[in-house]
Amino acid sequence: MKFSRFFPSLVRFLGVLVVLAGSGLADYKQAVQYYSQQRYDKAIQELKPELDLNPEWEFGHRLMGLSYLSLKNNALAIASLTRAVQLKSTAFPTYQGLGQAYFNMQKFDNCVQILNQGEQFAKTSEDKYKLYHLRGSAYYRLEKFNEAVNDLTGAIRIQGSDWTDFSQLGIVFYTLNRQDEAIQALQRALALKPGHNATVEFLGKAHFKKGVTALSAKQYGQAIDLLRKARDYTPKDGYIYYNIAEAYLFQKNFGEAEKALNQALELMPRSAEVFQRIGLVYEKQKRWDLALNAYHKAYDLNPSDGLKEAIARVNEVKKR
Repeated sequence: MKFSRFFPSLVRFLGVLVVLAGSGLADYKQAVQYYSQQRYDKAIQELKPELDLNPEWEFGHRLMGLSYLSLKNNALAIASLTRAVQLKSTAFPTYQGLGQAYFNMQKFDNCVQILNQGEQFAKTSEDKYKLYHLRGSAYYRLEKFNEAVNDLTGAIRIQGSDWTDFSQLGIVFYTLNRQDEAIQALQRALALKPGHNATVEFLGKAHFKKGVTALSAKQYGQAIDLLRKARDYTPKDGYIYYNIAEAYLFQKNFGEAEKALNQALELMPRSAEVFQRIGLVYEKQKRWDLALNAYHKAYDLNPSDGLKEAIARVNEVKKR
């Protein structure tokens, strides 16, 4: 039987049965069996009368809480698992399950707090992976990016097969402006989960940032290569084509600059910046009427002194 990695396996629950054997709790074995069969409502039915009689039974509250969690009843899961924590539970699944319930309810601070409390009980590699994976995801949503890097990296060191760890880590690196590391992590995520929208989007953004940085450093060939990679991931981003055109313009490759700007214009048909740059390309090619037309369109969209000067300049050339 397959169990989600977010919940403890039956084997780990069975480890407590020896302790419970003399407790007089007759129905706990049936509850465990129902849990193992994923009949969580039945497990809860078995546990309720025993817990009424034995309210200090930590294992019962733990199993009840994890059953509620499996049924996606996060509020009742929190109530039961919190009681298990109050009863000094030393089982990591108690804290991991409670953290997951808080996470599901978008109470990410609570998630981090309870996982920190239960970290001392995460003894196995499996437990430590679950801790880093869940807490790293909570830090990610809290925008505590350095903490997220530490936990997500820790999760990947233990088990590097979950695309979400790589994807979140890549997005965090992007946010921290660590673009090479972002690209590396996002590419791993995409290999594990081909076509995932957010991963593809941030791969495009990371290459775009690197391309713009290269453009600012006057590394025009490198900028074009990086921006083309960005285009491959996010082909509907008009700013990519605009910046490709900028690089070609600085290389005085006006034909390629014109092509890129026309592609940008298809995606941003009301961009004064694009029309202004097209006007400049036409002006450099001495195509005066086309330049004047583009400058006028840019001016209509966003009047400026610079555009007024460009229009006057082209008109003056045409009079000669």
